[in-house]
Amino acid sequence: MESKLEALFNSIENSKEYKEYLKIKNILDKDEEIKEQIEEIKELEKQATYLEYIGDEKYKEIDLEIMKKTDILNNKPVYQEYLNKMNELNDELAISSNMIEKYIEEKV
Repeated sequence: MESKLEALFNSIENSKEYKEYLKIKNILDKDEEIKEQIEEIKELEKQATYLEYIGDEKYKEIDLEIMKKTDILNNKPVYQEYLNKMNELNDELAISSNMIEKYIEEKV
């Protein structure tokens, strides 16, 4: 069982999707502007969540700001490519997860 899981992980690590994802992720990691935008969005999301939790309606204004910043980020080609590669990898992982579930169900 362990060797089969190791083979599966090796297969994923050697897959085209994983390698392409790592490549674009490394490019994205070097883009300070995009990294800064992502951090700003994360901070705004924290603020909005807290304000909504305590019943402060200002969270709606912050949600609008988040939407604007997200739209700007989503219009950057390198970020779009990153999202596409991430989705492709997630699809591959979902297939692998499904295979593991089926294998376990067959053995149990």
